[in-house]
Amino acid sequence: MLVRYAILILLAVPLWGYAQLASSSDMSASTDVHPSVSEIAASYTNLLRITTNVVYVNPELAILCKGASKEEVESARTRLGPHANTGILIYMNKLAADAFAKKATPFPVGAVVVKRKMIHGYTDKNGRRVGAGGAGVGGMVKRSPGYDPKHGDWEYFYFEDARKIETGRIASCVQCHESARNRDYVFGSWLGTDN
Repeated sequence: MLVRYAILILLAVPLWGYAQLASSSDMSASTDVHPSVSEIAASYTNLLRITTNVVYVNPELAILCKGASKEEVESARTRLGPHANTGILIYMNKLAADAFAKKATPFPVGAVVVKRKMIHGYTDKNGRRVGAGGAGVGGMVKRSPGYDPKHGDWEYFYFEDARKIETGRIASCVQCHESARNRDYVFGSWLGTDN
């Protein structure tokens, strides 16, 4: 009898451990409608990667043979926002990816979209690259109705260091994403351009 209990315990412990692992935060499959921004920041690379390669936000600067000048980059940022002269990778959790693939709007509560950007910098008057290589991570999380109804109930976030995250109704994000209002504030013009 004691041997049976010992065998049951030996079998149960690994199964319990597997159950704990299976229920832990695999964010790509998560249906958690209240993911915290700090959790997302710590593990966004575990989400579904939507773009296979880096996509240039404004390829006209990327293809300049001489490299974009500081003035050209500043002009592009004035016209196109803070992501001008960058390359991006897009990640989404399953909720967002399913809605995006079906072109379903509005996105469901709990949808997470993350944009990792690589800054390309500019070429100075001596032909040297300046400010290239930095990276930042921005994203948006669809919150419950009432979070910010004027702007689709999205919470925005941005960080270059995951210990220092700016989050909330970030004015520059809200202003830029307003132009994608008809797609529930989610861009996607890069879709199909990264292959």
